Amino acid sequence: MRESRTLENEFVREGLTRLQEEAFSERGPGYGAEEVVSTSVVQKAISRRYDDVRLNGKWGQADISSDFSDEAMDRWLLELRERCYVVGEGTWMTYRVFLYPDEPGRLEVFDEEILTKGLHSTSGRLNAPSSAATLASELIAFPRTAENIPQWMWATFSAEGVTPPLYNPEFQSVDWKNRRRPVTDRGTDFTVEPTVIDPSLEPGVFAKISKKLFGA
Repeated sequence: MRESRTLENEFVREGLTRLQEEAFSERGPGYGAEEVVSTSVVQKAISRRYDDVRLNGKWGQADISSDFSDEAMDRWLLELRERCYVVGEGTWMTYRVFLYPDEPGRLEVFDEEILTKGLHSTSGRLNAPSSAATLASELIAFPRTAENIPQWMWATFSAEGVTPPLYNPEFQSVDWKNRRRPVTDRGTDFTVEPTVIDPSLEPGVFAKISKKLFGA
């Protein structure tokens, strides 16, 4: 699994500036606050976000009547996911934005699901982990080689008896359920109809997956 890190580039800085302007505006979730921390888990099939606000030195949840615009937060993160995709390695899954009224913000990214409901929530407030079907949808969109699928994903696939989609470097494709689609440097190309794989002609395609899942 790739190590978590702080992302810094022009696209990130521009996005953080827009979020800062919205967060501390009169209608923003951080109006009058000292800090806003927004944690988003974003996958192909699901997404969820929790905003923590530090106001007068105390942490709490953002007012539900105040929110970021779809363009500033959600669309920015979706575009960021595509830009961060590395062929065969995947893209980031959790994004944590730190915003301040008078200084630049920062973005931390993680190759895992952060299940706590916000950064400062109590230990008992957790989301359920994603199902194998949800993780499979993620790997179809942003495929990985078997070596780059983290252990926590393998554990879910094994527990549910699901064979995960796999990046095939020979064909530069994602292979799943005897189907194949081409992969670009921004993820799977869904404009192309999937082709059918004949397992008898390519017996090695799924052998590595079966060994990882079932030890066969």
